Amino acid sequence: MKSIMLKRAIKIFVFVFAALGLFAVSKVQANAGELKMHTIYVGHGDCILLESKGHYMLVDSGEASAKDTILNYLEKHVVGDTIDYVVATHGDKDHIGSFPAIFKKYEIKNLVYSEPEKPYTNPDTGKESHFGKFVDAINEEEGLVYGNPFEGQTWTFGDASVKVIYDGRKGTTYNESSIVTKVTCDGKSILMTGDLPTTMEEKLMPKKYDLKADILKVGHHGAAASTSADFLDYVKPTHAVIPNGYTEQGEYFPRDSVLQRLALRFIKTYLATEGDIVMNIKNGVISTTHKENTKFQCISRGQIVVIGSKFYASNTIGKKVTPKIHVYANGELISSKHYNISYKDATHTGIATVKVTGTKEKYVGTLSTTFSLLPRLSKITSYSRSKNKKKIKLQWSAQNYASGYTIWYSSDKNMEKDSHKITVKGGKNNKKTLKGLKKKKKKYYVKIQAFKDGIGKGKWTTKKCIK
Repeated sequence: MKSIMLKRAIKIFVFVFAALGLFAVSKVQANAGELKMHTIYVGHGDCILLESKGHYMLVDSGEASAKDTILNYLEKHVVGDTIDYVVATHGDKDHIGSFPAIFKKYEIKNLVYSEPEKPYTNPDTGKESHFGKFVDAINEEEGLVYGNPFEGQTWTFGDASVKVIYDGRKGTTYNESSIVTKVTCDGKSILMTGDLPTTMEEKLMPKKYDLKADILKVGHHGAAASTSADFLDYVKPTHAVIPNGYTEQGEYFPRDSVLQRLALRFIKTYLATEGDIVMNIKNGVISTTHKENTKFQCISRGQIVVIGSKFYASNTIGKKVTPKIHVYANGELISSKHYNISYKDATHTGIATVKVTGTKEKYVGTLSTTFSLLPRLSKITSYSRSKNKKKIKLQWSAQNYASGYTIWYSSDKNMEKDSHKITVKGGKNNKKTLKGLKKKKKKYYVKIQAFKDGIGKGKWTTKKCIK
């Protein structure tokens, strides 16, 4: 193992000079051209082939058991026997397992792999380990330039440019040491994160790393402890690819929580379990024929239709008014079993809010709309006419949320002749004396209506006949 380590040290020295002399001087320019991202389904693991103008970069290689699948795929899609760049994001067997077989068949010009500054907490670095076999395979390759990358390092292949965003050196586990690269072509970019966990996502974001990208290779196969909500909001991808499904323990990845986080942000998500994924970047446009995964859909851009035209605050103080609603997402009516409903400010006159929240069985997210609650029906609580018949004292139930009241009175039962309307401002003002009445009129008919500025008018009370 000592001779291996010595050879590695010499080649790393060569790699650093090559990186400084070759990669760092390359200008990151990808203003035109095309790029294909092949996400190969290898069972448990990652394997991604990037192709541009007859040049190739391979990121990870799944487990050793996937070698035939990968070699067959590469034979169909790689022209010639040369791969320009290989990136081994970290030392887990489901990311480096098939590299020895790939190295035997293809000439690899440049290789970067993750080796942290401090030893791993759970090392798998013995000669017979997967990482040991990976190292042996590297040392058997003549002329291979390899070693740890450095942050900010760049190179190009075809029309695409690559930048190392995080070199993995600060990690203390394989996953935390995942190399993060960003590939750019024609103004669109792909962020590949290996098995980067949330613990490292949280360390990278405050340092303002250049993580924003259009396509995200979801971290750690869609494990719940990766691809946090904050990380997605930082990267702002429009598309996401997830390479694998079942793990060797029989657990299914990606986790529902991750798919839900992606759906909440309307990120188009593609799973390699449904077939190898090919994402195309050409003329600044991202396209694919792969079927989008829609296990979860977000309702936040949907529509709530409130059934009914007028709603009045309830005469029972504190009782909510809860009109029936229909919810639509993507133009389709959603069954009420897929969401929960809550109402706010629906107990009094004003603007009420209805909010629906997806139950997460299929639909996620929230959606809100408002409706107006007109004043409730007032009630005339007392009335009397003066002895001289020229005045009427009125009192009615107050409505704190009303702007005021309209009093309509007339000596005509049909409220057409000798008809008068007066306004009382303020919802708490619930008394009024009507003056100047005609003594000879034996009867007056009175009714009251509450109103709310900007909302509308309530219903008229039943007419009261006052003698």
